[in-house]
Amino acid sequence: MKYEQVLRYAMQMELDGSNFFKEKADKFSNATTRKLFLTLSETEIEHYEYLKKQLDSYLENETFDTSEEVMEREEDIFKDREKSEHIEATLVESDIPDLTILRMAYLIEKDFKEFYENAAQNADDDGIRRIFEKLQRWEEGHERLFKSEYDRRMKEYMTLPWGG
Repeated sequence: MKYEQVLRYAMQMELDGSNFFKEKADKFSNATTRKLFLTLSETEIEHYEYLKKQLDSYLENETFDTSEEVMEREEDIFKDREKSEHIEATLVESDIPDLTILRMAYLIEKDFKEFYENAAQNADDDGIRRIFEKLQRWEEGHERLFKSEYDRRMKEYMTLPWGG
């Protein structure tokens, strides 16, 4: 397995995700929802930086930095942000739910999760497998957040009285 290519591809995915969240943040009129998307954009950049550090280590030493300090420092980054930013309340406060953007965000995170899951399953090196499994868990958390919010808003939308 060519880890350099896989890591570079993963880095590009994270940049694309960051750009998506940053671009879509402007579509929301509610400031707290806009902040959520900007926060997620920053989170994807942090994933990119994590992957870049792993790529640099691999290119320099043909090993990965799976020290507990590096692995644990990143472990609850999204959970911590979710608590500090009150993400669930933030999404509920949106003036006009945009189901299309939420669905796109959910599908992006689902794709990321599946990519990392597949990469972990095909990794021959234990270090890179651990890295991909960690990234899979991070993206799975994002996926769950968007899926549950999309489902909740779709249910609300479907129960609205039709015709105004």
